[in-house]
Amino acid sequence: MMASRISRYISARVSNWLLTAVVLALLPASLAAGSVFGGFAAESALPLEAPLEAQPLEAQPLDVATTDTTVIVVDSASIADATDALATALGKKEKRKVHFINGFGVGVDLVGLIQKVAGSDWSQMEVLARANILEQIFPVFELGLGEADHEGSDLDNRFRVRAPYFRIGCDYNIRGAKHPDGNRIFVGLRYGFSAYKYDLTSPTPIKDPIWKMTQDFNLEGLNGSAHWAEIVLGMETRLWSIIRLGWDIRFKLLIKQNANEVGEPWYIPGIGKRPDGLGWGGTFKLMFDI
Repeated sequence: MMASRISRYISARVSNWLLTAVVLALLPASLAAGSVFGGFAAESALPLEAPLEAQPLEAQPLDVATTDTTVIVVDSASIADATDALATALGKKEKRKVHFINGFGVGVDLVGLIQKVAGSDWSQMEVLARANILEQIFPVFELGLGEADHEGSDLDNRFRVRAPYFRIGCDYNIRGAKHPDGNRIFVGLRYGFSAYKYDLTSPTPIKDPIWKMTQDFNLEGLNGSAHWAEIVLGMETRLWSIIRLGWDIRFKLLIKQNANEVGEPWYIPGIGKRPDGLGWGGTFKLMFDI
């Protein structure tokens, strides 16, 4: 809107300049033509019997010095101001300096908090810290606590786990430092690891089909671990000052898993529900630049 108004203002001023230049250029010719035609008309109107001696026409010099150029001077200053305003509107300001280490940031994932409040049978509380290199490369470290309490339909069993996990990786801002508006679009990679202990229990005793005996099913403290990789696609924007809000989608590939031979975990901290192949998830982050 501002750029459109400035463009119309400049067009109007340029038209005024051109019109003034044309008038000034034609004014001497018009005065000369008016003098000749005026003399011819006056001479032809006189009676033939009373001829008058032709008097030479005296050229009236054009007093160019009296031409008012104040408007042109004022308009030049106005155009300079309009040009500056147009440059500002189009973002052609002096680029802000971007340092090699351009700051740090901390944040928290709100998805896990929402899951916890909603009473989901699994959730992940997660925080992160990252560095800003040249407004383009963002090494990041994510630390979280994953927990699950799930009752399955098979044999009426129950799965429980509560363990920490971490991820380390890097995000790349494909918009770069050329756009200092605070908006970023990321692609990134993560490596994740979690070592955990999980419980498999059942309130109903299990009956041995061969020996026809019943036995309690109560396995606690089973060891497990997992390594996985993630591909991250996301974006974030500045809300106000140092406060940012962002989200991402993550494609997760389980690289290696160690689980007890009795049974695999229903949920893996840091990944979510155990994927058979390629899983996916996401985060919704509140960030603070420091």
